Amino acid sequence: MDLSILLVQYRPDEGELRRTLASLLRQSCRDFELVVADDGSDEDFFPLTRKILAENGFTGAKFVKLTPNGGTVKNVLNGAKQAAGKWVFTVSPGDYLYDADTVAWLLEVLHRDAPRVAFGRLACYADRNGAPIRRPGDAPFDRTPYRPGAYDAKIAKRNMLLYDDGISGAGLVYERKLLVQALEKMAGRVLLAEDFAARLFAVENIPMVGYDRCIAWYEVGTGVSTNEGARARMLRDWRAMVELLRELYPKDRTVRLAYEYYFNDRHKSRLVRGLVGRLIVPQNAPFKKAQHAWVPPVNGDIQELKQIYESALGPLCEGAPAAAGGGENLT
Repeated sequence: MDLSILLVQYRPDEGELRRTLASLLRQSCRDFELVVADDGSDEDFFPLTRKILAENGFTGAKFVKLTPNGGTVKNVLNGAKQAAGKWVFTVSPGDYLYDADTVAWLLEVLHRDAPRVAFGRLACYADRNGAPIRRPGDAPFDRTPYRPGAYDAKIAKRNMLLYDDGISGAGLVYERKLLVQALEKMAGRVLLAEDFAARLFAVENIPMVGYDRCIAWYEVGTGVSTNEGARARMLRDWRAMVELLRELYPKDRTVRLAYEYYFNDRHKSRLVRGLVGRLIVPQNAPFKKAQHAWVPPVNGDIQELKQIYESALGPLCEGAPAAAGGGENLT
């Protein structure tokens, strides 16, 4: 099996879970392994998930549970260790594969280009009622360093570490062994932001490839990166990641600058803090101006999203091919 999809969850909402499963089961190509990884939820909905999968001819999914709750990084790590695919792609309840051909497209790209890390275009945001919405910025805003065959390691590292221009985890596909190695370094330090692994890869000069293809709908307002109440926790995660990078790569100039910038509020006068911040990441730089000013269009075909919602309400993917195979269920 070349591709494993990790359905990573914590206290999942039943409706969101049903829609995520619908987006998986309506795929024109089911040549993927499914690993459902729960992070110590009181109600994990494993019986419901098994029932929905079985009713739609999908057998062999793996179910793994992290006990006690350990956070997203440890949960993804736990799921990735149980997976068998060469590459892994993660979704959570509330994330939906963009259309019925997403897996087929992913496999075509993975087989053709064999990227270690890849991502699609993620600008398809939706609210909880299934309506596409517009959000400022993109993830990443600057896609030029990641063009296929033309990876710019220096710019990618600068953008990720200094300009807060990361790649959304909802659109990332990783070489599984590479992701496991990264998360093992991050576990116990970073709690929620598993996609900070891409920032580690930027420092390690591991090429990442961005493709101009929508691959996921991302529900806004419920996940750890779009919920306002979780922003403080995400900032703590980023500081923890910067500290980890500084320990691992103390001689890297960009890492040192990132540390000085993000820990600029400690034991310094207001004047010194202002000078340090403006010199390292000038807010009037053309990049920052464009990043702040850009307003993306509402992206994604609303009909694709409607089909996901409709599929979740009744029999899913009638006539779809059976799953290619899988492993023993783990509980």
